[in-house]
Amino acid sequence: MERYHLTRSFNSEGYDLSIAEVSAHEPGLIPVLVELDLLSYAEPTFSRYTIGGMMRFGRIFVIRADELVIGACHTYRSFDDPDEVVVFNMALRPGWRGHGLGTRLLRGVLERLAAHGVKRVSLAVATNNHRAIAVYRSKFGFADVARLPNEFNNTQEYLLMRLDLGEWASRKP
Repeated sequence: MERYHLTRSFNSEGYDLSIAEVSAHEPGLIPVLVELDLLSYAEPTFSRYTIGGMMRFGRIFVIRADELVIGACHTYRSFDDPDEVVVFNMALRPGWRGHGLGTRLLRGVLERLAAHGVKRVSLAVATNNHRAIAVYRSKFGFADVARLPNEFNNTQEYLLMRLDLGEWASRKP
């Protein structure tokens, strides 16, 4: 656990920041994750049923400031390649964005996935999400794999990106 200061002038005491892998089904966490999803996206991504299933059969990682869940990352294994995990969704609460916490969360997720023996991580990101794409490329080394037009039947184009965790682990400080 580390001490985190969102803004030193606002909160000089900071927050206890932790990243945790949800490794057991936690029904009490479901409404928290549904709320986080509703705060983060124009359209709901999850229901309590899909989060419950993801919790049991996928893997969810959360970032907490003190005891408040401020973000989450939902992952599952690729059916086509069991050595690959897909980042399905990642979100931070409004007010916590823009402070490097998403980068910290993803770094923690990648470290834990590598510890599980995962070889590759892929994700799809909207092509107009330039900030996220820049972070995935420059801070982590994700490479572009393909363009996915209308991937989610919303007329939006997405970029499929992939990271080799072995290469990433050898480069990270």
